[in-house]
Amino acid sequence: MMNEGRGGKGVRVRPAVVAAVAAALLAAPVAQAAPESPRAGAVSTGSVAASAPQTYAATTTTAGGRTTLRFALDGGAKLSRADLDRVGAQLGLGKGSLRAVSGSVAQRAAAARRSAVLRCDKNPSWSDANGTLAARFNCHYSNINWGFKISARLQSIITSNVNESGVSWWRNGKRMPKNAGHVVGKSYHFHGTLKPVKHGDHVQFQDYMTFRVRIGGRPGTGSLVWAADVTAKK
Repeated sequence: MMNEGRGGKGVRVRPAVVAAVAAALLAAPVAQAAPESPRAGAVSTGSVAASAPQTYAATTTTAGGRTTLRFALDGGAKLSRADLDRVGAQLGLGKGSLRAVSGSVAQRAAAARRSAVLRCDKNPSWSDANGTLAARFNCHYSNINWGFKISARLQSIITSNVNESGVSWWRNGKRMPKNAGHVVGKSYHFHGTLKPVKHGDHVQFQDYMTFRVRIGGRPGTGSLVWAADVTAKK
């Protein structure tokens, strides 16, 4: 795949996607708050107001980061524990992973979580039920190329284009200019470039996506947040 540096040179990276896959949030209607500046060792994914009665979520953690999937059905009966486990199995989530949630939710990676090391010219990727994140420290051009692709199972319940907010990122705790967002098809390979990034920099980045879903014949609104925490090394 070609990770096109927004405003920089493109660098060819494996067609895998994503490094720290990190938190996904969904609500109906979906309302996104601006991400907060992360604390040291933590990645903020902002807060999203959940529409009380029928909002469900599951969070998955990998070596590189964390993703959280949320969806809210438009109406009808609440999903039972058995219903949630059937949906979870369809999406490749572990039994008991999906849960009912309500109120305002803020997701953060654990403060004690160790940053993943991103070596120059290596192309690591991290996958979970929601998608694959790939990242590369391109030390020759002082940037990080990233890519993310939504998993086929999650794509199977998405019924609309995906509205991607654009990656927010921090370098050594300082907020950096945001990547451009997209409104594209669900099979799109999201990608971009974070710059400048130098040897030893601690980089945290996250994205927020919203879309319509159909689950068990019922329509609703979903969102996915992924977040990564890496340290660039030559």
